Amino acid sequence: MRPEKFMESKWIKAAQAPKARSQVLEELPEWIKRVRNSDLVAKARRLKDYLMSGQSSTGDIILVVAALLYLISPFDVIPDFIPVVGWLDDVAVAGLVLSYLDKKARAMDAPVVDL
Repeated sequence: MRPEKFMESKWIKAAQAPKARSQVLEELPEWIKRVRNSDLVAKARRLKDYLMSGQSSTGDIILVVAALLYLISPFDVIPDFIPVVGWLDDVAVAGLVLSYLDKKARAMDAPVVDL
């Protein structure tokens, strides 16, 4: 998925919903238990902390929530239950959005909070 397509996706719209942030905070721990990629989990934790820090912009919050909603949702471009291929779209979104915002989170040196 190209970055401009993600910015126009249903995930950005979903991230703007009033309860999106609380949904991510509620569902992220279960997603972390399912995912074995420790680098991706570390980035997700750092971004959750960035989201909760009060130092992130509204645009950053929307990107973080949209990306995390996309990652934790079993319903995306390629369903996660399809072995290997089901994770490719998640990796693409994670690679684009999470890496961009991870740089910002690292710059502010957000402490990692255990879930």
